[in-house]
Amino acid sequence: MMTSLYRITVIGRNTLTEAVRQKVLSVLLIFALVLVGSSVLVSEIAGGLDASSLFEQQIKFVKDFGCGAIGLFGFAIALLSTAQLIPQELHNRTIYTILAKPVRRSEFLLGKFFGIVLLLALCVALMSLAFAAALYWQEQLGLAAVDAADTQIPNWQQNPTLVSQYHNDVAQIYQQVRDPQLIEAILLLFMKLVMTTGIALLISTFASSSIFTIVTTFMIYLIGHMESTAREFWLARGAEMSIWQSGLVGFISLLIPDMNSFTIVDEILAGNHVPWSHALNLLGYANAYLIVLLAVSIIIFDYREL
Repeated sequence: MMTSLYRITVIGRNTLTEAVRQKVLSVLLIFALVLVGSSVLVSEIAGGLDASSLFEQQIKFVKDFGCGAIGLFGFAIALLSTAQLIPQELHNRTIYTILAKPVRRSEFLLGKFFGIVLLLALCVALMSLAFAAALYWQEQLGLAAVDAADTQIPNWQQNPTLVSQYHNDVAQIYQQVRDPQLIEAILLLFMKLVMTTGIALLISTFASSSIFTIVTTFMIYLIGHMESTAREFWLARGAEMSIWQSGLVGFISLLIPDMNSFTIVDEILAGNHVPWSHALNLLGYANAYLIVLLAVSIIIFDYREL
């Protein structure tokens, strides 16, 4: 058991090293960091500075923009890196060297998967730091605007009403920027990316090219985001649905995960509280789905002719 775990760890570490060296991923990551960091500038252009509203619209824009950038570029990194795993190993013929050693195919596949998961964790962590820096910058702009507005009134510190209003404005800025639910949102985004990696890995075990893996995974990802809307539409029809239509909807819901449920930033921006119990339920569902994906991937890869 420990020997098998060691082999998986070594393969995962080598996969991470190889993925980090790819120039395409480096360009994507740098562009994502710049995009997240520039969200503050874009928010100022879009809304302008407004001390009376405490930058509420700008802060919401930065949150939406930052989470969107993490999700978009994380998806690109997960898809491109996973789609090239097996085809690149076959093209370079390194897979034969690895499997000629006492390494099982399941260990090879799991090592590759966990290597990409580590890559995603690293990329999401870096983008989250840039996102946090953008929020901090927006917070400082808000505090500076509040200070500028209040200091224009002579002896405002001696007026209890103005002092109370000042502290209330500062507290609202802190509350809007330092929202702990953003941690929950980024964690669910990361898990959605891990699920995307699992789907791409499964397809790559029987696909003959990287293009097929990329296109198929993208289509599944897209269907997963439209699934909740389609399900609501079909359920609204009620009795109008035939038995085979109900069965088809249920089969698609079982086969393809509801990716849209892992995006909670819209609920956060709307001011709705998303409890951690909801996030934990989604994480449990994602882990169960991943176990099934990896099990099917291992079975297919074991019987594949290389």
